[in-house]
Amino acid sequence: MVNKLYVYILLLLIAADTTELHQLFKLPILFEHFAEHKQRDKSVSLMEFLSMHYWGDDLNDNDNDRDMQLPFKKLDVHVTHVFFLPVVRSITIKNYIETLNKPYSLYRQGFIPDPALSALFRPPCA
Repeated sequence: MVNKLYVYILLLLIAADTTELHQLFKLPILFEHFAEHKQRDKSVSLMEFLSMHYWGDDLNDNDNDRDMQLPFKKLDVHVTHVFFLPVVRSITIKNYIETLNKPYSLYRQGFIPDPALSALFRPPCA
């Protein structure tokens, strides 16, 4: 169960880094900025605030720097290469040495084949 939790956290972090999902981490800034607008004008609703900042013309209230901190206001284009390496399990192999006593025959000329017999055009064999 704990391993699955680690996998889900890892996938969430990778998705947040490689997609625009990391913009959702800026949601507290959105609500703070909405509270700032609510202090200036008590009648502004959340839909009017979103319409003002995302779909319509923003007010000229000299807070453009703060507006650009809102989620999905700027496009962050970056490429991240993610490499997964499998977990390497170590295997220990005991060294086993076996002595092999096999007698070898001495070199004799008879073991070398005749090159005429392996040629393409060779004399007929009986």
